[in-house]
Amino acid sequence: MMEELFERIRREYGIEIKDKNDMTNAWRLVETLKDSGWVVYIITAKDREQVDAWHPDHGTIFAQFGENPRFKSVMEGILTVALLAKELEKNGTL
Repeated sequence: MMEELFERIRREYGIEIKDKNDMTNAWRLVETLKDSGWVVYIITAKDREQVDAWHPDHGTIFAQFGENPRFKSVMEGILTVALLAKELEKNGTL
């Protein structure tokens, strides 16, 4: 699952995520989203992890551990939100 996300991020953004611990390049992805006008929220707390993004032209994307869209780590949440943002930018819809 994660390898597929890494490959999709490489294709869509040109950013190489080496493994699930490569937060340096995941942060590059967050910065890329920011540069495209997205506001990215990453919230971590006991029993709660959330990655969300908002754009004035595209609205909000919500990803929370255990909810829709599901993810198992903050890394996976960042990648998922980035791919959903790209889909909104390309197609105007998810």
